[in-house]
Amino acid sequence: MNPYVRKLTRLARAYAGAERAVIATFFKKARKPADHLGWLKAQGFKEYSAIKPLIEALAALYPNVDRGVERREYAELTEKLADETKHARLVMELIEEIEGSKMTPRDLTWLPQDRRLAKVRAKYSKSYAQLLHGAGKVSAHEIGRRDQELERAAITLTEGGGGALYQVCERLQKRGVERKIANVFREILLDEVEHKDSGGRALATLIRNEAAFRRAARIICEISFQRLRMRNEQFGFPLDDASLAALERRARNSAELS
Repeated sequence: MNPYVRKLTRLARAYAGAERAVIATFFKKARKPADHLGWLKAQGFKEYSAIKPLIEALAALYPNVDRGVERREYAELTEKLADETKHARLVMELIEEIEGSKMTPRDLTWLPQDRRLAKVRAKYSKSYAQLLHGAGKVSAHEIGRRDQELERAAITLTEGGGGALYQVCERLQKRGVERKIANVFREILLDEVEHKDSGGRALATLIRNEAAFRRAARIICEISFQRLRMRNEQFGFPLDDASLAALERRARNSAELS
């Protein structure tokens, strides 16, 4: 791994640690089953909203497989569609079990800071923002662009916060609803492990100088700090602004960014 990518990987991991700290703070207090419904509905939206744009992307790219669209890339999209569909089902079934009633995708919640995260991602790659949030129609032209490779690789390195939510939840050892949460998110984490290094692998061929490193680092920092705000809102603001800023500073320092 070249030294630039090593720093970027360390930076992304530091932000993932910060995200785990936000989530873990929520779980430090005893919670009633109903206390989990808000964050679960927000997470269910994040999983479910990725399904439709992935279907659209697969349909748009299908005519060009082996004619500008590599088979490996297309296969990875099909795998992601299967994973997101499964993850949405698992989270929605968990919500139904806690609430004791049937729900639909309309009952899921897209929170303001997650909407803001979509806008931040769209600054660097409109197609990736659409794929991750279901925000807008995915076009073959947009997803097939080759002038955003660095930006897309940097976004991928931040995707899912390094599995922070799944890692915290799968370690829950209490009985009752938290044990059920642990079982669901352990299964999701196992699916995510296979894809977690794809951003780093892509960056290894793209980051060859200080300017490219600085641009990738800026993207990772901006998206990752917005992820911290998103997680803090999702879990009912367990940390204040000063605490979030302190987590941000520590993460940036991990890559020796001034």
